[in-house]
Amino acid sequence: MSPPPSILYATISAPLPSKPYILSINPSPTNPHLILRHPGSDLTIVDNQTLQPIDQLTGGHQGNVTAVATDQDALWSSAKDGSIIRWDERSKRAGTVIRANIRKPIPVTALTISERDHLVIGGTELLSSESHIIYWDNRNSNKPIYLHSSTHSDDITHLSILPNTSSFLNSKTSSSTSSSGLNFTEKLLLSSSTDGLIALSNPKESDEDESIITAENWNQSIADSKFYLHKGKMKISSKSDMDLISTWDIGLSNQGEIELQNQIEYPSSSFRFKSFKPPKQGPTITQTASEEMESKTQLKSDYLIDVVPSLGISKNGGSMTAVGTNDGDLILQHHTNSTNYQPSSFFLSGPSKSRGHKDVIRSIYHDLNNEAIYTGSEDGIISGWSLNSLSDKLIIGDDEFDLSGDEDENMDDDQSDEESEILTEEEESDKSDNDMNEYDKEGPRYGPILGAGAGRSQDQRKEKRKENRFGPY
Repeated sequence: MSPPPSILYATISAPLPSKPYILSINPSPTNPHLILRHPGSDLTIVDNQTLQPIDQLTGGHQGNVTAVATDQDALWSSAKDGSIIRWDERSKRAGTVIRANIRKPIPVTALTISERDHLVIGGTELLSSESHIIYWDNRNSNKPIYLHSSTHSDDITHLSILPNTSSFLNSKTSSSTSSSGLNFTEKLLLSSSTDGLIALSNPKESDEDESIITAENWNQSIADSKFYLHKGKMKISSKSDMDLISTWDIGLSNQGEIELQNQIEYPSSSFRFKSFKPPKQGPTITQTASEEMESKTQLKSDYLIDVVPSLGISKNGGSMTAVGTNDGDLILQHHTNSTNYQPSSFFLSGPSKSRGHKDVIRSIYHDLNNEAIYTGSEDGIISGWSLNSLSDKLIIGDDEFDLSGDEDENMDDDQSDEESEILTEEEESDKSDNDMNEYDKEGPRYGPILGAGAGRSQDQRKEKRKENRFGPY
């Protein structure tokens, strides 16, 4: 039987000077930095160990930044003014600038990129009864290479490129095709929208009618989506504006068509307005008498922060989740059975007033290499939590998981020779070893302050994470 959930206090917390909301946290693709997005036109760069601001990426966007995307050594962002920018982190200036302009500038609300395929893909707000998925070639981005305007009928909230379908679909050979004509070595584009539709399409197909592979209507306004592997299968998880979660499997029909299967919906009651009773703090926690008197004996979750599959996945495919309180506390939850979730660990503000959050937590990022979690709140506080400092193992859903933190970053390396269908003739004959994923390189990319993962090999990190987890259920 697993022990009760542990209590963890922030290893380090730092307020940003102007205290802006922290809407998202992304790792820098080239430096030991974190990129923070706010409700404004600038991005903040902070050191991932001290959490102190280093600089800002400014002067590129005129509207609020809506999304940040990274791939290989590239860092991109999109904004409400219709601009999409590739940033030069060294000079802190905008490099490539793309304008989403169809008769007039269109707010870009979602973004994904593929450096290997030279693709930049933006999703837009609903404007003049149309929302668009726009494709650019980043080598010649003056105008889109094609435009899809009927996949969704409302604001697009998420775009991401899945790995090659042969890595998670049962196909006889890597060159086989589905009955719809999609080659199993090709990738899929995942898109979702406030219209409730979640869709998979072929990002290399210019004809929109031919590009859509499958779609399902959840009948919920979708705020965000993501994908993860579970026991060799690809799963899609979507979060609604009302804090519901729904998952689908990507599978093949009897006719060989790719489709979304086995939908499971997790009600908002699994995440919101739940009462928790943290365990009594053990001898590893040092507190003054006054701090002990102020210890929290009851917590109530007020909102769902995010789905975090990299922390753990249950036998039934339910991802771990993070829920929060209005006072700045965070509870990690693991999936048990059916639609039930139970607490895995309590991340509390305190024991001193300078550690943790005091306001609503808006963002979370799990750093697998460092075995650390970063969180950002509405009062402009960023906190780092070392999972290695947990007094007990982190309770998760299943020991036998696919997504242990390295596979998703390298899952398409076997297709490293594959090139984009829109390559120039000269580039087709000059393929470079630089196409290999940056994450294949071993060695310490981050410092050891927050986490103990730096310097370990990939296999060592996997073994360490297994040691720190309880399961299965």
